[in-house]
Amino acid sequence: MLSVIRSRFSLVLSAALIAVFSLAACATESSPTAQVLEPTSEPTTTPLPTAVPYENFAGAVIPPADPERLAQLTKLLSLVPEDYASIVYLDMTLLRTHAALAALVSPQTLGMEVSLPSIATGLVDVVAVGVDFETSSIVTPFQADLDIGELLELAGGFGMGLGVSDPTSYEGHDVWVIDALGSVLAMASADEATGVATSGSGITKEGAAALAEASLDAFDGRSARMLDSPGLSELLEGSPSGFAAAVLSQCGQAPLFRGIEGLSGCGGVVVSADVLPGDLAVFHSLIGFDGPELADAAMAKASLALEDQNLSHDFEDLGVRQEGSNLRVRVIVELPKFADVFGLFSSER
Repeated sequence: MLSVIRSRFSLVLSAALIAVFSLAACATESSPTAQVLEPTSEPTTTPLPTAVPYENFAGAVIPPADPERLAQLTKLLSLVPEDYASIVYLDMTLLRTHAALAALVSPQTLGMEVSLPSIATGLVDVVAVGVDFETSSIVTPFQADLDIGELLELAGGFGMGLGVSDPTSYEGHDVWVIDALGSVLAMASADEATGVATSGSGITKEGAAALAEASLDAFDGRSARMLDSPGLSELLEGSPSGFAAAVLSQCGQAPLFRGIEGLSGCGGVVVSADVLPGDLAVFHSLIGFDGPELADAAMAKASLALEDQNLSHDFEDLGVRQEGSNLRVRVIVELPKFADVFGLFSSER
């Protein structure tokens, strides 16, 4: 079913926008022995690699999220209704300034090809993608240099038959419905810089518009959001900012922990990724539990799961420690392994 969603959604956006905006340049420790421990910089406009954290993970100081970038991510997540239990995020602006990384990482390699492939570079600064597998619906919040009306007007100027309706107003927001080659999506403006696209398998115009309106309801606080899941905001605040991230409201969705017994009380998961010197990538993950006792009981099982993945992925370094009701994980890998390891912490793609 997901493959059908992906192909239909990509078809719509390619037909609507690829003639206008091509996908440009779409596209950090020692031996791989886990440190199982008891409780105890960010890129510039041209990203500089974060210093390799060779210090012992037991006492390593892990920075919290950068306030500005956290606010940006939180705004995107505010457009995601509670039914969407996982989101993948990518900072396209930072990615475009790192040629080596852009050659390995793209929306496609992170399972985000259902998003906005034709405007993912050039116009879109950041993008997030969520799929509701029960309803086969897709929500794609994004931030761009042009508002949606300007973008669609520009595409229309190239003589493209987009089948775009005039915008309708919903609670002070503009909503457009696009019907191209028999496939349908809706796009809506949340504010001047932030928008959302919605679609789904076999969806009607009315259905796509309803999904967009549901996202706007979440953004404006009229309905519950994924971000309202218990403890999720705290996990976001405690995770270092990176150019890519995955946010899950239930840890059982992460392939790393799927099928493992004894992880009762496990809630949300946040993983962020950044680059390190020497063609390395670092993954920081926070896994929330309902209390310190449950986190303590789960640490050995989580460590075994990571060690098992270490055998097949050959991590450069692996560290696990308990922080109150959370488990913190740090994994360092060679950059070419980025997509595979990112997939361990994100939902099924």
